[in-house]
Amino acid sequence: MALTLPTLKTDRLILRTPRLQDAEYYVAYKMSERAKFTGGPLDQNAAQAGFFKNAGQWVIRGYGLFMATTQSDPKTVIGGFGVFHPLNQKEPEFGWTLYDRAAEGKGYVTEAMRAIIPWAWPVMGVNTAQSHIDEGNHASVAVARALGATLDAETTRIENADGGEFADHDTYVNIWRHQKGALK
Repeated sequence: MALTLPTLKTDRLILRTPRLQDAEYYVAYKMSERAKFTGGPLDQNAAQAGFFKNAGQWVIRGYGLFMATTQSDPKTVIGGFGVFHPLNQKEPEFGWTLYDRAAEGKGYVTEAMRAIIPWAWPVMGVNTAQSHIDEGNHASVAVARALGATLDAETTRIENADGGEFADHDTYVNIWRHQKGALK
């Protein structure tokens, strides 16, 4: 099996595949109140399992969550951006998360996703992807719109298998649709 682990760079960011030392940033985020729109907060064991589940997608699917650092501080992970595609989800999902509030409002999310989305289409082998955005997550809605995604007409609820991150998630989740070629 040949596995390619890409690194993408933007003017300000380095987007790379997960490393073991990145777990501390992901776990701290998932255990915090900041994770309320991404199935959290979780306990430490569930957060650690989530990190390894996301990292494992690179081996199984050939794509997954990039860990982002700034060019000026390549050791500190500011967030996770990329493709989520668990087994119980038919279609890939573009997702983004800033782990630290200090990184908000700087345009990092759209910058990262504008590099990742064109890279992802040929690797995923599809022409559409979703973004699942909780009602009330206005910052993520703004990102989806800035990326050229459109709201699907149907509001759905995430239903994961027992023990999944969203198993007890009662918030309605809107599906934003990304079309190949529609990136702004």
